[in-house]
Amino acid sequence: MKATIQKVPQRLGWSWRYKMLEEVVKPENWHVHQEFELVLHRNFQGKSRVAYFEGKIEHNQLLLIGPGVAHSFESLNSDEQNPCETHIIWFREEWIAQLMYSCAELRQLAPVIQNANKGLRFSTQTAEKVCQHLNDFNDLSPIGQLAVLIQILGELCADQSQITLSYASPGEREKTRGDFSKIAQVCEYIDSHYSSDITLMKLADYMHVSENTVHRWFIQHFNESYIVYLTKLRLNHASQLLTTTSQPISLIAEKVGYTNRSNFNRLFKKYKGTSPSLYRQNFK
Repeated sequence: MKATIQKVPQRLGWSWRYKMLEEVVKPENWHVHQEFELVLHRNFQGKSRVAYFEGKIEHNQLLLIGPGVAHSFESLNSDEQNPCETHIIWFREEWIAQLMYSCAELRQLAPVIQNANKGLRFSTQTAEKVCQHLNDFNDLSPIGQLAVLIQILGELCADQSQITLSYASPGEREKTRGDFSKIAQVCEYIDSHYSSDITLMKLADYMHVSENTVHRWFIQHFNESYIVYLTKLRLNHASQLLTTTSQPISLIAEKVGYTNRSNFNRLFKKYKGTSPSLYRQNFK
């Protein structure tokens, strides 16, 4: 089964991403992405696949998966009173490499980072420590969250019980890099032109493929249509401008590609759950 390429959602102005999910049922989703993924499973009974490895998921399982390594997780239990809890931290290879280059203290991470392309499983003791670090994580300032992330990386270095899970052949990694290149080209074009009228036809012409091919890419790799992806990107940029500038909302709407203010307001409320003006007030 071919893994779908997943584009990890980025927080504008951030170098990495944290997300916590609570799910009664977690369906299998065989996928791959360019980021390292540190994932902690709690209240979880299920199965995992990391490249060629297949195994059980139990409470307090902590894994580190390298870029380009296909993986999936699936729950076998369904308990509304005690849902599966998944904590995920994504970070890019170039970002962690720069940190290790600049900070000698972090260079002991090198074996952990190198072995992540096989998948690493850490001890339940380390998993519990990481869970404690993540308590009230979203209430911290950006600098506070970064400090906690460095503490978590330190816990990974200190774990003497970590084990490797699998491997990915050079040929498979090269094929994955080729797929990433194609999707990255699409994303870079959209990132550079999101404020203009970039239709599906224009994007298809740029990539020298059919509109159906571009549509299929987005459904397969992003699990959403092109227009939904573009809308979310525009609204994320609008959110950043609302919280970091005092520019009029009408000007912000135009800057992110919406000439119709009422349409911008409608979409913003649909995806963000509040109006642009209230969103701005909440960050004052």
